Amino acid sequence: MTLSFEISKELADYANTVREWSVAECRPFAREADDNHAPPVSWPEILDTSPVPLGRVDKPESGPVPEFEEGYHVSKAVVTEALIYGDVWVLPVLGGGIGELVVEAMGTPEQIAKWYDPIAAIGAPTGFALTEPGFGSDTSLVSTTATREGDTWVINGTKIFCTQGATGEYVVVFATVDKSQGAKGINAFVVPKGTPGFTVPKITEDKMGIRSWVTSELLFDNCVIPLENRLGWSAEGPAEVRRSGRSGALAALVHNRPRISSMAMALAQASLDITKGLLAGQKAGFTPQRWALIENELENMEHALERGRRLVLRAQYLVDIGKDSSDTAAAAAAKGYPPQTCERIIRRCIQLLGPEGWSKELLLEKWYRDLKIMDIFEGSGQIQRIIAGRTLMGRLVG
Repeated sequence: MTLSFEISKELADYANTVREWSVAECRPFAREADDNHAPPVSWPEILDTSPVPLGRVDKPESGPVPEFEEGYHVSKAVVTEALIYGDVWVLPVLGGGIGELVVEAMGTPEQIAKWYDPIAAIGAPTGFALTEPGFGSDTSLVSTTATREGDTWVINGTKIFCTQGATGEYVVVFATVDKSQGAKGINAFVVPKGTPGFTVPKITEDKMGIRSWVTSELLFDNCVIPLENRLGWSAEGPAEVRRSGRSGALAALVHNRPRISSMAMALAQASLDITKGLLAGQKAGFTPQRWALIENELENMEHALERGRRLVLRAQYLVDIGKDSSDTAAAAAAKGYPPQTCERIIRRCIQLLGPEGWSKELLLEKWYRDLKIMDIFEGSGQIQRIIAGRTLMGRLVG
């Protein structure tokens, strides 16, 4: 793959097929999924209509997503945008999660073999439990505790908005082992589903956007797990690992953050394409001067989306060639720039369409709500812009 970031014909053809299928088969159920706060009941049958393999966990015999010359992360970003272009509901039902990424980054070889390799092989869902009532981006405020009692940890606390929390094979839980140490006392623990003391009081939160996604409230009430369920530990205690603590766990998400921007760009591109089509049909109602201004504005939106894509592809390319650690600003920029830009694009599209833009006759108002969280979760845009600035200009920036 060259620095022009022009993808191969094979990947482009695959992505176009996914995109056309998602529009034809998934988008018609978008409003239903939003209203019901759940994917459509017939989602397995809908996925069966895909002309290409999607890497389904519920039906592995349908085949994995093909491997392309661009590399795993670049290909995943391209395919994700194509998939979400139809609507957001389809992504979670395919399976997967991000809890295993933390295991892979922080775990001992034994932990990776137990909790990462099997999950990566089949794409089973896992949860990532960080957010709690009362705090968002400031992870030093984690109040969930993990207390050592002999050869076990006892976890107590509440987590909210945990994607795949109710459906994952396990949840990676952030908890503090020593509140006096602040952020340094926070570590990650693997809690398998069905563990006594681990309950799900609310399967899915009532939220503004991505309503069809399962984002759960989790309760840990004297939840006992083995000593080796603390990432970076064995049954005998601490082990030597590449990363540890809160910073290690959060760093594990760097590879996945640009893909969040791919989702945002999919929704913005879909909104822009719909807006272009509707405005073209209304062209006769505009003066030539006004129409020229509108065309210029739509063109600028396309350019903004293309800049976002290049940021994402560059960040994912660096991951695929193993150089992401030497350019930490790349992933931060790829997460910090596109979502807020996409939000402005959808908002402007709605404004250009007038009352029709806000109506439920179109999906733009839904996508506007869906997109907002993409600037927040897995590292808020504000934090990512600070990281990018500090990396480029020094730590005094921001």
